[in-house]
This record gives sequence, structure tokens and C-alpha cells, in this order.
Amino acid sequence: MWMDNWVLNLPKKLWPEFSLDAANKAPFLIRFFETQKNVVVLSSSNKAEKEVNEIECVKNNIPILQRKGGGGTVVLGNGCLILTFAFYGKDVFGNSKYFQMINNLWIDSLEKAGCPKLNQQGISDISYINKKIAGTSIFRKKHLLVYQGSLLVNPNLDLISKLLCHPSREPEYREGRSHEQFLTTTQTLGCPLSASELALFCQKYFEENVGQYFKNDVLI
Repeated sequence: MWMDNWVLNLPKKLWPEFSLDAANKAPFLIRFFETQKNVVVLSSSNKAEKEVNEIECVKNNIPILQRKGGGGTVVLGNGCLILTFAFYGKDVFGNSKYFQMINNLWIDSLEKAGCPKLNQQGISDISYINKKIAGTSIFRKKHLLVYQGSLLVNPNLDLISKLLCHPSREPEYREGRSHEQFLTTTQTLGCPLSASELALFCQKYFEENVGQYFKNDVLI
């Protein structure tokens, strides 16, 4: 996926730094944006023939890409807020912990933006009660951790159902439900901000608060 390359090709010395405390700073890459073009993105282990309705993708001229991280297959497009978050973590085996930390930071920012309290379910989904609102993935290269997440703000849910098959693997809390039954959006939950507005809001919140969330876990 294009954001993998943005992180992996940018030397660490060029990353912006954020304060961890009064004496220390650390580099983080944080970028929120709304996808402008519909794409299907497979995880590193997914196969298009199992996860995607390829005929519909061809019919609608929608490309199928593949990212380096894990997780499931997603449809990105207008109304989806994308987060790429990268840093150098102390714990090379701490993916579960880092999922929770980054998701908590995002959940807190969304609550400040007007969403109800969200939670983490499955391996790393962000959800409201028993409905998924964001999918996430992690790619590791030793201490370098690249997290990517896609939040459903006001996407075309019908298009998601057309382009994706029922996933070959699913979290227990999905209970076999279809995409329409399983997914929800921030606007459905009453958040008044559009995807572009949420991108600006969450970017500011992350930049102002990332240090306090990660001060004990980032490799300086």
C-alpha cells in the first residue's frame, strides 16, 4: 500500500519529533487523510480470489492493492478516514500492547470529536458495542512499527458489500453477520464531523497528546 512506502522510504532523521516529557522528544509519523479514490486493500496474507468480488472490481474499475501489515481486506474510498501511525517501539514483541495504546489514543480523540465511547474487540478492531467502526493492522521491522487504520465515517456501505466476500477469517464477535449487519459509521453514531474535518481534528489531538501516551514505550 502507498502509505507503507511513505514510512519505509523516509529516513528517521526527517521524521517530526514530539515531546515525551520536559527533557525528551521522539520521532513519530502521524497522518490522517480521507481516501479520494475507491480501492480494495488486501492484507499481506489475503488472497483476492478468496476475499474479493473481482468481477465487481473490474466492472467498477476499482484497483486491488496489498499492504504489508496483517488484518483483513478493506474497501477504502470517500467517507473513510485513514490513519498511518509509525514509531520505534521498545518492545519488538509488543504488538497487542501497541494496538491497544494506539487504539486508545484514537478512541479518546473520537470521543472528544463527538462520538460515543468506543472500544477494542477482536484482535484490534475499534467498535461500538458489537459493531465494527474501524479496522487496523500492524507491520513490524524490528523496532519500527507501522500501524494503519481505516475508520468508517460515512462510506458507501452498499459498495463494501458488493466488492468484498464474506471474510475467510472473522473475529468471534462478528458472529457470521453480513457487512451490512456488522459495520457502523461515526455519522450513524451522531458524530457531526465529516471525514476531512475528523482528519484535521484527530491529527491535532494526536500531535498534542502522543507523548503522554507513549513516553514509556518509545525507543529514543
